[in-house]
Amino acid sequence: MKKPFKMLTLTATAALSLTFASQSFAAAGFTDLASDVAKDKIISLQERGLVKGVSSELFAPRATMTAAQGVQLIVNALDLNLDLVRFFKEPKATDYFANAKDDAWYADALIIAAVNNIGLPADLEPNKKLSREEFTFMLIHAMEASGKLPMINPVVADIKDGDQIKVEYSGAIQRALKYGVVALDKTGKLKPKAAITRSESAEEIYNALEYLKAHPAPVVDGTLTASQGADLIGGALGAKVELGEDVAPDAALTREAFVDLLVRSVEKAGKLPLINPVVVDIKDQDQINVVYSGSIQRALKYGIAQLNEDGAFDPKAEMTRSAALEAIDKATAYLKAHQAPAEANAPVTAAQGADLIGKQFGITVDLKSFDLNPDQKVTREAFTHVLVQSLQKSGKLPMIKVAPVDIKDGDQLDVLYSGSAQTALNLGIVKLDADGKLDPKAELTQAQAADEIASAVKALEKYPQAK
Repeated sequence: MKKPFKMLTLTATAALSLTFASQSFAAAGFTDLASDVAKDKIISLQERGLVKGVSSELFAPRATMTAAQGVQLIVNALDLNLDLVRFFKEPKATDYFANAKDDAWYADALIIAAVNNIGLPADLEPNKKLSREEFTFMLIHAMEASGKLPMINPVVADIKDGDQIKVEYSGAIQRALKYGVVALDKTGKLKPKAAITRSESAEEIYNALEYLKAHPAPVVDGTLTASQGADLIGGALGAKVELGEDVAPDAALTREAFVDLLVRSVEKAGKLPLINPVVVDIKDQDQINVVYSGSIQRALKYGIAQLNEDGAFDPKAEMTRSAALEAIDKATAYLKAHQAPAEANAPVTAAQGADLIGKQFGITVDLKSFDLNPDQKVTREAFTHVLVQSLQKSGKLPMIKVAPVDIKDGDQLDVLYSGSAQTALNLGIVKLDADGKLDPKAELTQAQAADEIASAVKALEKYPQAK
């Protein structure tokens, strides 16, 4: 993985050698399986190259597993990969898991697992012993998230020690019982907190593969939900993509919404320099949500999206997985040819900020009236003030009555800018951080300026009569 934008792959040799540990051995037969109830299943998996022993003669069925070993086993067994993922930068295990090591033997498996969204926690401890409930949750989530299984709502089984099961794992464990991946013991218990053994994990893998073989999912190019679209983009960016508060994660993703999410996510991550393209005539412009219009114009400029033969964008069409991957491919191609300079996410000058506002809203922004030096770096409070005042002076935003918002660092806010800041907070143009602070003196970046302008576009929807 030395070149940027190159897809990560894991060789068959590496995958097999790391199935359970950093060192393992193939064997014609293991001498320590005679009394193991999963003997035949382990041998079957070994013959298929999915599990190996700890030596030429020993499988060590009672040995426990680490989280990294469990992830590697699931990745190999389900043939999870990155074939349909395009990265904007070389992915690293630490992009997803803070406790991982990028040069560790398990690094590739963790990246694959994260991008395939098998439900691993961000604080995963790779060398921590894995419990039965943790492994089962990972396996079932991987089966379903990878598109190999439809989601089901099984009849709830009575688990005698169900009160010991972590709440977020309970649904997956119920489905695992339904699929026949796991079974309760003679007393009706699961023993969820017990460390899973190599034998138990191999048996679950075997049972899972048998279920998948008997219940193949149809191959379809289905419509993406908002959360699935965010996952695809996030996997390519190597970062979590947040959906807006007004976006339902399970709702079908439209073309306009996906393109907006892709373009804004890439720009926000600093992967693309912000541009103001020449406006393209879109025949069905009246069908495009005004919130998405700027992103769509930039997508057309980048070559990420195209109009059809009639010059229409078809914004309300539902986005399919193949169409989404094609758009991500085009974004990758554009990035290869137009890599943003190191300072692409540098602070915006007053002149640049005024230019962005003017071109987005078709108005003239007079910096002299704001007593700002065009070449000086603009602060968050100053940019917000210029944005709000310019929209009001142009008649695009009427004067409104605001409900005062408590700003924890309001004492740092220039009194000249306080009114505009309150207006922007009331309209959702800007937001306070988790601590209730505005950070008014911070220098604004291009990405932050773009976000604020996009929020202003959305806010103006409330005032269609304003001119």
